[in-house]
Amino acid sequence: MSPAATSRLERCRGLLGGLGVDALLVSDAADVRYLSGFRGDDTTLLVGADFAFICTDSRYWDEAREEVDAFALVEVRGDLLKESVGALRSAGAQGRLGIQGAALSYASYRAVRRRHGGGLRDVGEAITRLRAVKDAGEIAVMRRAGRVTDEALAAAVADGLVGRREIDVAWRLREEYHRLGAEGEAFPAIVAGGAHGAQAHAIPGERVIAAGELVVIDTGARVDGYCSDITRTYAAGEPTDELRRIYEIVLAAQLAGLAAVRAGAHGRDDVDAASRAVIAAAGYGARFGHGTGHGVGLEVHEAPGLGRTRGDELVAGMVCTVEPGIYVEGLVGVRIEDTVLVAADGCERLTTSSKELQIVD
Repeated sequence: MSPAATSRLERCRGLLGGLGVDALLVSDAADVRYLSGFRGDDTTLLVGADFAFICTDSRYWDEAREEVDAFALVEVRGDLLKESVGALRSAGAQGRLGIQGAALSYASYRAVRRRHGGGLRDVGEAITRLRAVKDAGEIAVMRRAGRVTDEALAAAVADGLVGRREIDVAWRLREEYHRLGAEGEAFPAIVAGGAHGAQAHAIPGERVIAAGELVVIDTGARVDGYCSDITRTYAAGEPTDELRRIYEIVLAAQLAGLAAVRAGAHGRDDVDAASRAVIAAAGYGARFGHGTGHGVGLEVHEAPGLGRTRGDELVAGMVCTVEPGIYVEGLVGVRIEDTVLVAADGCERLTTSSKELQIVD
């Protein structure tokens, strides 16, 4: 059993007493992968003080045997949840069972409740938050994901922007991730020029990028399961003075947010507040509607939070984004984002592409 797998399982077991449960049913796919290393679908984990099971059907038995060494395999031949609960009974664990309510449909919850003899307790994000602080192996993978993302973005933009369809730029990023050995995209890329960029989560389409526009590109690679996330805003040809000014405000806000990141800082009160203050002082406070950042790992959005309504204290080893933006309907969107590793005295940028406004014809 690998040291990482042992450590993760023991930390999961350590939750039992505080949560007041006798066992945990892990059904969130990212948590399953984190705790067990298993990459397949339709799988649950069962964790008790003296047992650990991975439950999956015949499509994945061989894969589970190859990838998992900390959990005993339960070969499911029928309904996954019913047989998972049946494995608990076999282990003599019929007391209170912790479930991940957000990862179960109502129908699944009812099935577990009918099958299990003891009480159920929704443990919320308790298991998921085990992933917030990354270990050395995870950090190494995420550094690599950042490098892949930087290289793919540079290659896609080097082809030029003016006259290209947004969807073609997005496709080029996918090609580069494949060439560079990534599993693929961490999320569907955003490529949005001009007024389309005012949609924070714009979907790239047939729209042709025109000269003089600013173009928002938000993308990230997935490497060995782990995500990267970067946003850069480019000038497709020479921009107006107004667009340059908006860009410089967002850049100053992003740098202020980065400067606030360190162990012990608060995602809302320190990081988000620092970025938001710069934008508000420039008169664009109402044009910055989302949070300043989020955690990144096996999922592109996870703990910690760095928002205006919700935030967490940062701990060394966490990985998060800093991504303020300004969105002016009918005119432009500008966002600048980096994925960073929280350290005791600041942060390490895992995405290092230049943030000076680049003019790309």
